[in-house]
Amino acid sequence: MDFTRKLGLFTVVCVIVGDVIGSGIFGTTGYVLENIGQAELVLALWIIGGIVAISGALSYAELSSIWPEVGGEYTYLKKTFGNLPAFMTGWVSLTVGFSAAIAVASLICTQYLASFMVSILDSETILAQLFAQEWFKNLIAASVILFFTGMHIIGIRQGVGLQNILTIIKGVIVFALIVGGLLAAGCVHIDRLSAGFDLQASQLAGGLAYILHPSAPVPGLPQIALSLLIVMFAYSGWNAATYIAGEIRNPAKNLPRALFWSAFGIMVVYVLLNIIFLLAVPTEELAGKGAVGAVAAAGLFGPELARFLSLGIVIILLSSISAQVFIGPRVSYAMARDRMLFKSLGVLHTRYETPHRAIILQAVLAITYIFLGSAMTLMQYMGFSLSVFPLMAVIGLIYLRIKRPDLPRPWKVPFYPLFPVIYIVLTLGMMIASLMAWTTTSLFALAVLGVSIPVYFVWRRYVGRNADADAERGTQNAE
Repeated sequence: MDFTRKLGLFTVVCVIVGDVIGSGIFGTTGYVLENIGQAELVLALWIIGGIVAISGALSYAELSSIWPEVGGEYTYLKKTFGNLPAFMTGWVSLTVGFSAAIAVASLICTQYLASFMVSILDSETILAQLFAQEWFKNLIAASVILFFTGMHIIGIRQGVGLQNILTIIKGVIVFALIVGGLLAAGCVHIDRLSAGFDLQASQLAGGLAYILHPSAPVPGLPQIALSLLIVMFAYSGWNAATYIAGEIRNPAKNLPRALFWSAFGIMVVYVLLNIIFLLAVPTEELAGKGAVGAVAAAGLFGPELARFLSLGIVIILLSSISAQVFIGPRVSYAMARDRMLFKSLGVLHTRYETPHRAIILQAVLAITYIFLGSAMTLMQYMGFSLSVFPLMAVIGLIYLRIKRPDLPRPWKVPFYPLFPVIYIVLTLGMMIASLMAWTTTSLFALAVLGVSIPVYFVWRRYVGRNADADAERGTQNAE
């Protein structure tokens, strides 16, 4: 049994938006601001991050038009460079790419939920005291993962239906937050200016112009690149549709449209949200904060309304978790079908037609990460790991243009090679900065990649031995 093409353009966009807009935008701006210290430069980095995501999306759109199959860069690297790099990207996707991302989103989701619950409960109650405990928040995060794991096991229709509903609610909340936030930010800013409290709003509004005409000394290039890497965590998932390409109707038409317009729309939303965050409160109140949405909402709307906005952000994050739980197992499924993982992971449930075993394995890994590390540590670890193979895939696009010009390409990157080069140069810069600043976590990520090489050769030997045994049993049965 294999996947059938049931997903339309709307669902694909919902999966991308649901995957991308989540823990990153509501959990990273404070860390970026703490790292570089300038609000206007923070805004500029979110614009640059959007350009990187759009460049990657356009490059992946061409690759997906060549091979519209499940698996994303696993498929592209296998077809371009062979089994070893494909196994390595699948290994990273299995061990960290999706499972750690799900853990991060769940941890930040429980931070916002705890903020809401503590604000409405008496501090003396048992429940309020429980929500102040890290172990209890970790338990809630694990429960969220288990819920979505169950939903995406019992059927594609049920899981996708829930995903679409959550994404629609997310869109309404984000739209209301942007419109209400911009109006409130203007009023709050005027009031504070009249009180002699200058937030430098003119610099914030000129984030793109700031790149061309800096108004203040800028941090060093490595520090800027490192901050951009944190920003790119919020954009991770721009390639989500390629992991489910084998389930999309008319992929040659729908995939490129979904990839580009989702990435562009997300960049616009991110820039607007960051303008609101940066205008809401003084930068020193945002710097280093994980729940920047809650801090900004309290500054704009007061504590009463901020409570319910925190609850709205919880729903936004739930949509992201659901999308990641849905997408990740498709990579393990594709690997298992190629005998790159245990064959049982490549089996669809006879009733629900979902890769249930791969979904369960992903949940086990994600819950393990929840109890092993903080959200920021996981983001540092993931930042480097998640950059390696998309970079290789885009390099592979250029390689294929040179070596395989005969391949049918229903869709091609416009202005080639501009967008692939933008993606490659900026991604390399971010990875170098990560090695310099987050040496321990980056080296650990490299070690995980390194371990995949001997694992690959051991696995191939195991597969070869089993294949020989199967052939021998087949011969004996024939006799």
